[in-house]
Amino acid sequence: MSSFRVMWLMIMFDLPTKSKKDKKRYHWFHKELEKEGYMMLQYSVYGKIFASSDSAKYGKKRIKDFVDRNIKHGNIRILMFTDKQFSSMEIIIGEESIEEKNEPKQLLLF
Repeated sequence: MSSFRVMWLMIMFDLPTKSKKDKKRYHWFHKELEKEGYMMLQYSVYGKIFASSDSAKYGKKRIKDFVDRNIKHGNIRILMFTDKQFSSMEIIIGEESIEEKNEPKQLLLF
């Protein structure tokens, strides 16, 4: 895989929300993903586009680092795939989110 291939990272998570502390941690994680530039694709599913596989790998490391320091329970998964694979995703019910509609379909490098 070329290191200059446009890549996506998808973060899928299921975190406990029973206690106030759990809810605070859940909201913190959601806000951290937004700060990192991830867009909500569905409830607890976030995605971000990267200019290369190297930058996506760095993005994955950043997520792992702040999760390792702050979250001990729950389920968090990271999936990395190409922009072409993302564009072949089929929505079988519902429609693209506003964020997806505004996301550039092609990344321009200057």
